[in-house]
Amino acid sequence: MADTSIRRGGSAAPGTGRARHDTGSQNDTGPAERPVSLRDAVALATRAHAGQLDKVGDDYIGHPLRVMEAVGDAARRAGVDPDQARMVAVLHDVVEDTDVTLATLTSLGYPSDVVAAVDALSHRDGESVEHYLARVADNPLSVVVKRADMADNSNPARLARLPRDQADRYARRYSSRIRLLDDLVAQHGAAIRTVDRMRTV
Repeated sequence: MADTSIRRGGSAAPGTGRARHDTGSQNDTGPAERPVSLRDAVALATRAHAGQLDKVGDDYIGHPLRVMEAVGDAARRAGVDPDQARMVAVLHDVVEDTDVTLATLTSLGYPSDVVAAVDALSHRDGESVEHYLARVADNPLSVVVKRADMADNSNPARLARLPRDQADRYARRYSSRIRLLDDLVAQHGAAIRTVDRMRTV
């Protein structure tokens, strides 16, 4: 999820910057002729985020690239596809913060699991943090990426470049959201185990 202090350039979605969930067809972009690769995803994210700056004034694309680099081992430990996790990571803000839509990703040939995870990671207009993170918690790919996303956003070395009060505010925000996500993931796992037990009765 993009930080609310992101500064947007010409490629950004107008208005609030929240997720745009256009599911209509993209007439100017046909299905990909070959499977999309991580290189394709990096190129798309780089174009989409061009001109955007993060909260410390660096090019915004650095954030999704760092998240992409961080998710591989965590994905393997979580039992999800590391390659798909990297793809979701580099694309995780394109729907929320640029003109790219879910339909664009589908039309370009991105796997349905990747599109679904990007959808779960895209904060919608008027959506509470609790509801948003509950959607993330329901998608194992999204959970891996979201944890890496929040770890990067709360990295002490990067926060140290901000004014102290602002850095403290971000640190508290992400600490609270990490705890909330962990609780929601635990609840989701418990619910699944309960359903599985009921099916075996």
